[in-house]
Amino acid sequence: MDNRKMQRVSRKNPCPICHKIDWCLFAQDGSTAICQRVEEGSVKKCGYAGWLHILADEPMGHRRRSQRGFSVNLSNNRSDRDFMASQQQYSRQMTSQQVNTLSQRLGVSSQSLKRLNVGWDGEAYTFPMSNAQGRIIGIRRRFPNGRKTSLTGSETGLFVPRGRAGSELLLICEGPTDAAVALDLGFDCIGRPNCNSKIDMIVEYCRRCSEIIIIGDNDKAGRDGAERLADTLVLHCHSVKIIYPPDGIKDLRQWFRAGLTSEALQEIIDEIKIIEIEISFKD
Repeated sequence: MDNRKMQRVSRKNPCPICHKIDWCLFAQDGSTAICQRVEEGSVKKCGYAGWLHILADEPMGHRRRSQRGFSVNLSNNRSDRDFMASQQQYSRQMTSQQVNTLSQRLGVSSQSLKRLNVGWDGEAYTFPMSNAQGRIIGIRRRFPNGRKTSLTGSETGLFVPRGRAGSELLLICEGPTDAAVALDLGFDCIGRPNCNSKIDMIVEYCRRCSEIIIIGDNDKAGRDGAERLADTLVLHCHSVKIIYPPDGIKDLRQWFRAGLTSEALQEIIDEIKIIEIEISFKD
């Protein structure tokens, strides 16, 4: 039997992209699938059949067969393809009323939340986390009471909005809500997952930008994290600056609600000094 031959999905072997049991096709060796529902992450359109997705890069002789006879090259964790399909589903489930409610609660625009691909999984708001190449590797959940978790199996990643303007200046904020504020202020931005993680991923993403502005939280953890990130970024980027909110204001979202404007932030960016590489020589 030719394991590369495509066959229809079924209840026993659902689509590995959208997880539905009809319409789609998969190769028995797990190398490819043609999904009629999900375009994102595909390599090409296959006419009316759907979009072709590459599922595995290993030679066919090295791929393992599952007990069901359906070969899937996945770890025990969810793959980025699973997260992509899940987030698309969550985005479809998010009603305009829910977006507006979250917008009012956070004090940011619904347009910026949509650019961050906000969704609803039935219990919590969702924000996809991406790697430096833009692939979704996890999903952050924010419950209506403010509690935050990640979807089971998620890797920690960056909050990257749709439709970057491509400017040379990039703001790095903490979390998706501060990133939404940066978008409202008219700046290109990404959100880091917290003040201490994914420095290497941020550096890889920021190689394409010449001017980096780190917006740190105004507390000890935020300041320490911003300085650690800057110490690494300064080795790779032409210009790196750190900005903290004024005394009495914790983060960018509080600063925005206190009256921060695009013009005021740009003025601060223009005036603050670039961080320079410090080299010490010891005897």
